[in-house]
Amino acid sequence: MRIVCIGGGPAGLYFGLLMKKFHPEHQVTVVERNKPYDTFGWGVVFSDATMESMKVWDPESAAEIQDAFNHWDDIEVWFKGKKQRTSGHGFVGIGRKKLLNILQARCEALDVELKFETEVDSDLDFPDADLIIASDGLNSRIRNKYADIFEPDLVVRPNRYIWLGTNKSYDAFTFDFRKTEHGWFQAHIYKFDENTSTFIVETTEEAYEAHGLGQLDQQGSIDFCENLFSEVLDGASLMTNARHLRGSAWPNFSRLICSKWSHFNGSAHVVLMGDAAHTAHFAIGSGTKLAIDDAIELTRQFQEHGHSKDKIPAVLAAYEEIRRVDVARIQNAARNAMEWFEVVGRRYADTLEPEQFMYSMLTRSQRISHENLRLRDHNWLEGYERWFARKAGLDTSTNGRCLPPMFTPYTLRDVTLPNRIVVSPMCQYSAVDGSAQPWHQVHYGMLSMSGAGLLCLEATHVEREGRITQGCLGLYSDENEAALKPVVEWVRGWMPNVKL
Repeated sequence: MRIVCIGGGPAGLYFGLLMKKFHPEHQVTVVERNKPYDTFGWGVVFSDATMESMKVWDPESAAEIQDAFNHWDDIEVWFKGKKQRTSGHGFVGIGRKKLLNILQARCEALDVELKFETEVDSDLDFPDADLIIASDGLNSRIRNKYADIFEPDLVVRPNRYIWLGTNKSYDAFTFDFRKTEHGWFQAHIYKFDENTSTFIVETTEEAYEAHGLGQLDQQGSIDFCENLFSEVLDGASLMTNARHLRGSAWPNFSRLICSKWSHFNGSAHVVLMGDAAHTAHFAIGSGTKLAIDDAIELTRQFQEHGHSKDKIPAVLAAYEEIRRVDVARIQNAARNAMEWFEVVGRRYADTLEPEQFMYSMLTRSQRISHENLRLRDHNWLEGYERWFARKAGLDTSTNGRCLPPMFTPYTLRDVTLPNRIVVSPMCQYSAVDGSAQPWHQVHYGMLSMSGAGLLCLEATHVEREGRITQGCLGLYSDENEAALKPVVEWVRGWMPNVKL
């Protein structure tokens, strides 16, 4: 086969080297618009699972990448004058330039043809190709050319961000939250080589506009960030990468998904890979992981189905079916994390104390649960549980574990619930002209014995005319009140701690 990868990022390079490694008879070309070994960008983050896959598929490049990795277990959060740290999270980071240089060298060793300083406007520039990998990034020209087929869904998110670097080395994945007179800014900071760290600053559109950041040049933006985050920088300066910041120095993140990932252009099959097919917000650092996993899965499908030209349609169909599921899972977690940062000021930062704020941040993607935090760092979580229990008025002076937050009391004005479990039952549609029946006595009696601190009634109507159905519970007559009274009295009499 004649294979052309348009775009020399992680997806194109890794797929090119894998196909050439397993099938050296194929002619594989990677086309890149930049100069040889002249890549740019700051650091990227890998998952342990992706690294393990790379060790299986190409141990040679994996060994070099792993040697260049910077590994850290800790997350540190700076918030409202307090620094908090938790461990057991297991990140690995590497400079984007270093990663691509390793992959470029491995491609050359396998006789993959690398064509640099070459702009590609169309897949039709390669009429002799059998398979074209469109790995040309978020602004993919190939995908945009066939937009009616790929049906890209591109959503521009509200927050602004600027991607910078610093020569200060951090020993933890660090988050710094700073409030200005116009709103909150947050920095995402992580080390990717011995001397350099990525430093991403994010804020809302409102804060961006109020501070006039759109009127500043790149150096003005850097000066603003250095002043705002002077404490965490501790005298270090911030650096920009002019090519990375083409256009707006503060772009909006764009979430991309596509309805279809492949297309036959009449002579060659075109398939999307990496950011050309999907994006994941930097809040969970999975863009490079997704690109590498794309390359591995497409290679795997050629291994399973065969690598002749006639197998390409089946290979691409299986590739898309499998990858779509995993990408959706990662994008869902990334969306949760992204949305948390988008509303962090008005929903969390202004109201939460540092301890609860950090807990909220650690669980923002909804992939990390309370008990998963215990597996990662039980000392930190148990310390947080003690803090939470004290806030709820419990005595934490004795040894041993505290009650989990769910089982601590909660006070609403003059009512104190014994725990934070709330049961909200479905409508039973068993009332007669709004009046409760024996069924309600049994139903609510059973629920009151569940141990929940608060038991809500089903939807109860205050007017006969407003009912959804004739079987809906009501409180629009003296008869309704009289019928419901014994139900409430039974719950309160037999389960006095339950609030109804």
